[in-house]
Amino acid sequence: GAPDEAPLILGPAPLRLPPAMPEAERLSTLCQFILALEATSGGLRPNLDAIWRLARELADLMDEAARAEVDLNAALQASVPEELAMHWQKTLTFLAIATEQWPRILAERGLMDPVARQVRLLHGLAESWEAAPPAHPVWIAGLTAARPAIIRLARAVSRMPPGAVILQGLDQDMPEEAWAALTPGHPQSAMQRLLAGIGARREDVRAFDGTPPPTLREGMLARALLPAEALGLWREEMPLDLAGLYRLPAADQQQEALAIAVILRDVLQRPGARGVLVTPDRALASRVVAELGRFGVIADDSAGEPLLETPPAIFLRLITQAVAERLAPVPLLALLKHPLAACGLAPAACRAAARMLEQHCLRGPRASSGALVGMRARMALRMANQSRSRIESR
Repeated sequence: GAPDEAPLILGPAPLRLPPAMPEAERLSTLCQFILALEATSGGLRPNLDAIWRLARELADLMDEAARAEVDLNAALQASVPEELAMHWQKTLTFLAIATEQWPRILAERGLMDPVARQVRLLHGLAESWEAAPPAHPVWIAGLTAARPAIIRLARAVSRMPPGAVILQGLDQDMPEEAWAALTPGHPQSAMQRLLAGIGARREDVRAFDGTPPPTLREGMLARALLPAEALGLWREEMPLDLAGLYRLPAADQQQEALAIAVILRDVLQRPGARGVLVTPDRALASRVVAELGRFGVIADDSAGEPLLETPPAIFLRLITQAVAERLAPVPLLALLKHPLAACGLAPAACRAAARMLEQHCLRGPRASSGALVGMRARMALRMANQSRSRIESR
């Protein structure tokens, strides 16, 4: 329905919830609270960009608490030791925006936080299915987190006669002692918590008919992800399939990016072949894209192009930097030599004028009277010298 409508979950007990607060409204309201707090604290007034980042981080904290279904106020009070209470006072005053002022704003406007609303909807759907399971098949797939609301919904689906919970990537071959020693940061720990919340064990999970057994390479990767407590299992004899697996000790990130680009280019030269680079390192991905561009290969980066790195955004940043530094020589030349700078001239003429300006006005000691005044003075002096030279030559 429309954003201002109160959606409804049909079931034995219909659940009506207020609409979710739009994200832009939420962040702008948080910014107003932060600005008011900074004004009363008597500190330096931060810029709007810093205020917006603080609002975004505060919203993320509230969302994380809502997903975990944790009382943020009680958790913060319990996390402050007595001996550090004075040091935490300023932080608690800031977080009071989320624990004290924000619930009042939501109540006044008749709205809910988006994540908190989503959690309520999941609980409402689980409650509805627990009371009256649907007759049609219901499958849940793609679970990567073990939040309380998700666990409850998965438990409700698993107990339906036509229901199924699909656990993609569950390691059923991991030894039991390693499974019991999993830490929260391990990739399988979410599966472990999900199974425990459902009330099932790994032995209860059945493979689809026709599922091929794990390959030797998959076994090798699974062993590489064993927790530290299961280090002794590495000594067990196990054949490894290392065909096609290489290790390149690169001297630096530039050499690493070039090697990856060469490999991807060679893959593309084979008809029908495809190559994919999977990396969380955005700096490395950008370098690989640049190296592929030198080979005439346009890489399709799934992360997109950051707005700040687009030519118009870079041009605007150069304008801001040049103004902030009062047209100092280096930022001024960087601005004038940008492809989007024209100054009302043809691009080639603008580049030529920038080179002349650099040669005749910007080289040498920086003028103490300011950039524009100094450039005008040097240009006047140069013109006077040229006029004197012409008179003397006559």
